[in-house]
Order: sequence, then structure tokens, then C-alpha cells
Amino acid sequence: MIACHGEEPAATLFLIQAGLGIGLGPALAREATAHEPIAWVRLDAPGCFRTLSLVRRADGYLSVAAARFRDVAVAYYTALKGAAED
Repeated sequence: MIACHGEEPAATLFLIQAGLGIGLGPALAREATAHEPIAWVRLDAPGCFRTLSLVRRADGYLSVAAARFRDVAVAYYTALKGAAED
């Protein structure tokens, strides 16, 4: 049963630290919380995934830097997805 669902990783960490339950987080969060008294368990489930989105207003100004960031992010995650499917 899900008692609390949140989109803010820091809030999830606070709830776990308070002893109010468990949470799911990326491996990167483990490194960032190495000093915290938290027990980590690796979850390796093929059906468990995370969706990342890059969003902007369609009618908004897109600077050259923002366009380049978008292009790099799309290329990186497209390649990463392709490598995972091989």
C-alpha cells in the first residue's frame, strides 16, 4: 500500500530518516547520502524504470545555449537507451 507519493527526492529522504517508511531512489542518491544513517538495498527489476522529461513552452524563446543543451541531452539519453537495449 502506498501511503505517500512524492516527486521531491529530498522530501522522500526526510521521510525515510524520520522512520516513516521506505523509498526508491537512483544510485546517484546513494552517493549523495553516504553520511546519512540509511540502509540501501539494490533493486534490480526489469520492469522498474524512470521517465525523464525535458519540457519547454512551444511558443517560448529558446536560446542557443538551451537548444544545445536539449540536443546534448536528447543525444545522450537516446544513446543510453540504445545501449541498454543491446
